[in-house]
Amino acid sequence: MAVGRRGFAATAWLLLPGIIIAALLLPAGCSKPVGKKAVVAKVDNAELTEADLNVVRSSGADPLMPPREYINDWVVTELLYLEASRRGFADSEELKQQLETVRKRLAVAALLQKEVYSGDSASVTDDAIAERFRSSADDFALHEDVVNASYATFNDRNVANAFRSELLRGQQWHDAVWQMESDSVTRSHLLRTADHQYFTRTTLYPEELWKLARTLGNEEVSFVIRTAGGYSVLRLHGSKRQGEIPDLDYVRNDIRDRLMIEQRRARYEQLVATLRARHAVEVHLDHADTTAPASE
Repeated sequence: MAVGRRGFAATAWLLLPGIIIAALLLPAGCSKPVGKKAVVAKVDNAELTEADLNVVRSSGADPLMPPREYINDWVVTELLYLEASRRGFADSEELKQQLETVRKRLAVAALLQKEVYSGDSASVTDDAIAERFRSSADDFALHEDVVNASYATFNDRNVANAFRSELLRGQQWHDAVWQMESDSVTRSHLLRTADHQYFTRTTLYPEELWKLARTLGNEEVSFVIRTAGGYSVLRLHGSKRQGEIPDLDYVRNDIRDRLMIEQRRARYEQLVATLRARHAVEVHLDHADTTAPASE
C-alpha cells in the first residue's frame, strides 16, 4: 500500500526495531534546548528549536523534505513517546536491555573505527601491492579477455577522420584529444573519450568497438567505425587472454582491497588478544544451552 508524505511519521514507527536504532543516532537534546532559541514546535514541555531542526536535517535525512515534514515527524514522535512513558514502556526492563545492547554496539563501533579502520588510508603502499602481485601473480589470472584501449567518438565522420589523421602523424592520444577539446568547432562534435582504460567484452560498447579492438595490434590506430553511438576511432595499447596474468594496474585496486582487509583482520585479532590478556575471561560450555530444537 502506498504511503504519502503526510502519513510517513505514523507509518515509520511501524518499521521496528530498525527505527529505534536510527532514532538513537539522531542528535539528542531537542527536548532540552540550551539558551534562548527560536521554537518551531512544542509538545507539553518538550521544544523543537530552529537550531535542533537544522541539526536533524543535516544528519542524513532526505534533504528535499520540507521543514513541515520534519516538524510533523518530531511532533508525532513526542506524542508517541509521552504515551509510551505513560504506559510504562519507557522504563521497562526489555527496553533497558535493548538500549544497553545498542549502547554497547555503538561503543564497540567507535572503538573499532579508531583501532582497526583508522589506519586504512596509509596502510597499503605501492611497494606492498607490487610485492603481493609478484609473489601471487597466479591468483589474479584473468577470467575473461581484457584489452587496454583508448577511443574517441564523434557525431561527424569528417572530424573523426581528422582526429585519426593526427594520430597517424604521430601525435600522442591525449594531445590529439586536447586539441579537439580546445577548438570550439571540433569540441561540439566530440561525444565521449576514454584514455588508456581497461575493458572487457561487457564494458566496451557498442560491441563493434570490442570486435574492432580484437583485430588490432599494439598501438595500432583503427579506421573510423560507424556505430549506433557515432563515429569512433580506437587505439589498442595491449590485450590479455583469459587465463593470462594481467597487468598490475588492472588488479591494483583488487590487491589493495585484499591487503587492507588482511591488515584490518590482523589489527582486530591483535586488539582482541590484548584484551583477552588484560581481562579475566571464563567460558563454561557445559552451562550453555546446546539442545537442538525439536523437529516438528
